Amino acid sequence: MKNILKNLIKPSALSKALIITGLIFYNPVSSQLDRSVMPESGPAPEIFFGKPNTFKLDNGLTVMVVENSKLPRASASLSFDNPLIFEGEVAGVSSILGEMIGNGTQSISKEKFLEEVDFMGASMSVSGSGAFASSLSRYFPRVLELMADAVLNPLLTQEEFDSQKNLIKESLKSADKDVATAANRVQDLITYGASHPNGEFVSQETLDKSELNDAIDFYNNYASPKNAYLVILGDVNFEEIKESVTKLFSAWESKEVVSKSFPKPTNPENTEIIFVDMPNGVQAVVSVINTIDFNKKESDYFSALVANRILGGGGAGRLFNNLREEKGWTYGSYSGISESYKTKGYFIAQAQVRNEVADSAAVELLREIDKMRNTLVSDDELSSAKAKYTGNFVMSLEDPSTIAGFARNIITQDLPEDYYNSFLEKINSVTKEDVKNAAEKYFLTNNTRVFVTGKGSEILDALEGLEYNGEELSIRYFDKFGNETSKPNYTVSADVSAESIVSNYINSIGGRDRLEEVQSIEVTGNANLNMQGQSFVLEFYSLKNNQNQSLATVTAGGMMVQKSVFNKYQGYNEVNGQRIPLTDSELESAIIDSALFSELNYDFSTIELVGTSVVNDEKVYEIKVTDSKTEYYSIESGLKIKEVETTEIEGNQIVVETTVNDYEEIDGVLIPSEINQVTPALPIPGGITIKFSKIKLDVKTSDSDFN
Repeated sequence: MKNILKNLIKPSALSKALIITGLIFYNPVSSQLDRSVMPESGPAPEIFFGKPNTFKLDNGLTVMVVENSKLPRASASLSFDNPLIFEGEVAGVSSILGEMIGNGTQSISKEKFLEEVDFMGASMSVSGSGAFASSLSRYFPRVLELMADAVLNPLLTQEEFDSQKNLIKESLKSADKDVATAANRVQDLITYGASHPNGEFVSQETLDKSELNDAIDFYNNYASPKNAYLVILGDVNFEEIKESVTKLFSAWESKEVVSKSFPKPTNPENTEIIFVDMPNGVQAVVSVINTIDFNKKESDYFSALVANRILGGGGAGRLFNNLREEKGWTYGSYSGISESYKTKGYFIAQAQVRNEVADSAAVELLREIDKMRNTLVSDDELSSAKAKYTGNFVMSLEDPSTIAGFARNIITQDLPEDYYNSFLEKINSVTKEDVKNAAEKYFLTNNTRVFVTGKGSEILDALEGLEYNGEELSIRYFDKFGNETSKPNYTVSADVSAESIVSNYINSIGGRDRLEEVQSIEVTGNANLNMQGQSFVLEFYSLKNNQNQSLATVTAGGMMVQKSVFNKYQGYNEVNGQRIPLTDSELESAIIDSALFSELNYDFSTIELVGTSVVNDEKVYEIKVTDSKTEYYSIESGLKIKEVETTEIEGNQIVVETTVNDYEEIDGVLIPSEINQVTPALPIPGGITIKFSKIKLDVKTSDSDFN
């Protein structure tokens, strides 16, 4: 089954980069130009936006209208400028509410609401934080009416509440093993604190405490027109829109939204390491984070944006070039600078790397940050960053929601009316000295936190005692929910060995004598998948015998998707009707994988007992079978519950995690009856769960079955 998945995610050999052919036109004047000198850039263009006509309803709703008849389209964007909201014991209720709103109204059912929006070819999204709608101008009056109805008269039923809560709970369960999810959760918690809105997180416990009344109270307390801004853009008439908006939104009851105070986030006095143990982590997330006072009104705002772009704002950034291109430790390394006019923002530099280089990655992140702080950037870096910002900014203007955001920001953040008109001019005026000064102010290395989330048994030895600039960094330990813990202990009793663990497993599933009697194993199973909104079923079939022969297929809707065959000494993979012979390394793996019970033939002189670990909250022994394969055995039951295998396919390292969810006894032998497979190369939340409905032992086989 593992080989099937490997081929399912194998990059197509037919994938080719597009070749772009340029036409060179002869120009006799070109001989008079000095091509060795780069021409000077002209002045940055000033961008002109339509100035909104603004009015306010008696209930406090601020409405901004920008007329633009170039295209027969119009859009409406509604947002709230509420204070920070702390949900506490019912964290996640706003997420439930956000999924409920927009699924029908008190006068229109969910089905009819969505059907009408679809019929008009409109787009509409409504949540607890606002709404956006866009359509052809001839449909816009009705679209605006539907949006108003969804916001003012949401259909908040117990059935919809329970449905959306369960969906969120399932998504949390799927992400429970995800290292990046745990890293983000703990980073926010430690950076801002558990009592700060930016530090709290949604959990199964807080969702269980959430009731429908909590969602209704949230809506009643925070959906107030007094803090709301409605921006309408496009092919509309101001007077008609004013009349329509007044009619649709005047009944919206105004409420006072109470602002609460929260503890002020602080940085540590000295740089420290925050380690989060994820025993199942194949890769580690390494992040350097410090809080900052940063918003659009800062005099060095644009300098900081350019500094971040040069450091790690994209594939041309220093972090990317260092950790990916030079070191080969990661698929990408980036930085970000987050602004806020309500609380502190933050700066982050991050990479997801192999566990064994997590300590080195932390040092390289700090070094690159210090380099920005202590030396001037190059002319090429500066001009490239400015050009990238210019391109992104101009492209963003094609999105009406961007213009809506600009108009809203000018009011809510008290910005000059021409703030965005001169955006490019301000970017282009940034100097190398400005960049260095901004980096010194916002990118910290002496009082920052270095978060490392990953597999402690492979990371901690190198991480403890880690020095930077001659100072040893202190380290604190946390679990994946941000609870401070003691240092993880992975030691194993002296009377336990890899051989004793595997022998115990063999006895647990039937015993050596019984396993050696088995002639063949046939299994049939399926997996329900949902990708990009489409649901389908994959059927899996596998047949093995004790003669080193194996067959595995994957079909969908009766059509063969993949087929893998191994016949003693040779084999092939078949994808989309094309047979690809197994390579030498694939043949070596196939010989091992085709065995009915490969554990019977383990050479324990080459197998390493790594120590103890945890899989799905169960304590396990971790055994390194080969450099590319690790297995985990339950300390309590003795059963194998997980294996992780790394395979190189066309130069890419593909990691596949297989967890055994359940076993079934067949004729005195325990056989896995449900497995879950996860790999970053196939980004399906929670991975693929395969349930084997038919398991048979000792079926008759012949050589013709494996052709």
